Amino acid sequence: MVDDDSMNDDDDDGDDQFDIPDNTKHITSIQLGQIDIDCWYHSPYIDTDDGSNEKNRTIDKLYICEYCLRYFLHNKNYRQHMNECNRRQPPGRKIYEDLNGLSVYEVDGNTSELYCQCLCLLAKLFLERKTIYFDVSPFLFYVLVESDKRMKNVQHIIGYFSKEKLSDEFYNLACLMVLPHRQRQGFGRFLISLSYELTKLEKKTGSPEKPLSALGQMTYKSYWHSTILTKLDEYRRSQTHATVTQLSMDTGICIEDVIQTLIDLQLAHTGTTIIETHYKQQEARDQRHHRRRQKSNGDYDQNDNNNNTLHSNSVLTIDEDLLHSTIARLSNENLSSKNDQHIFDRNYLRLINRR
Repeated sequence: MVDDDSMNDDDDDGDDQFDIPDNTKHITSIQLGQIDIDCWYHSPYIDTDDGSNEKNRTIDKLYICEYCLRYFLHNKNYRQHMNECNRRQPPGRKIYEDLNGLSVYEVDGNTSELYCQCLCLLAKLFLERKTIYFDVSPFLFYVLVESDKRMKNVQHIIGYFSKEKLSDEFYNLACLMVLPHRQRQGFGRFLISLSYELTKLEKKTGSPEKPLSALGQMTYKSYWHSTILTKLDEYRRSQTHATVTQLSMDTGICIEDVIQTLIDLQLAHTGTTIIETHYKQQEARDQRHHRRRQKSNGDYDQNDNNNNTLHSNSVLTIDEDLLHSTIARLSNENLSSKNDQHIFDRNYLRLINRR
């Protein structure tokens, strides 16, 4: 499950999502580097002095090293640690670095267990329903950082997403979190884009863990809409008659999400003539036969608002005028949005030899 508030740095219109029940948290705030951040939810941090969980009392401020993510109850111990800590960036290997100072590190939960556990504890302060804190070995963590503008080789954490190394459901994202002071700057979409680019490098398609929260659904729908519209426009320009399967493979978005997006955009329907459309969806001559074949082959199909059956082999029917108007509307929305400040650029993704 993608955590309930893991998608709230994009597509939110106000501060309604910050209505946080006070009785669920015991840490009032944290100091992360030079930044003070109010906490939203309870996180099961352990008192390193006596090994006890601090459920029964409120901690006004927890001090966290922004580089190794170790935490301290007392400022004195925190300052001593900062004088001794040699780390200035996440562990793991750097897989992305762009000209704007953004970098992403792939961190293995098995080889960097303590760091990943501390990362999950930090995330839980801002996620309502996160449940994985300590069993991090089955996961890879992709940590987004920004280089300090004054101090070379110093990088400040922005957020991360995690994914299972082996997912039977082909999920490509398990949890996503952007720190509160870096939200509404496009970093959530940046991480989602990265998750799909990694999926495409594996020559697979994927989807986030379901069910999505309401905010998560909004963020993913925005990504799916713009990505699929852009690809459809490419097909139109090259006069490619693409199937749902090809669209899925070209974007990395699983067939189920592709079909639902086409239906949401009202771009998937059966045209009456070839002249009317650039992409002709072939209707099944015998829908009962198709349903039997679908069940036996494990294919996915769904009906759109015009009662047309869409499945993996459907050739897309797109109204060109509607496609143009939808793309124009999306472009205007993006121009008026501040969320596109930080854009993922696949050209800066370093070649990865997958395990």
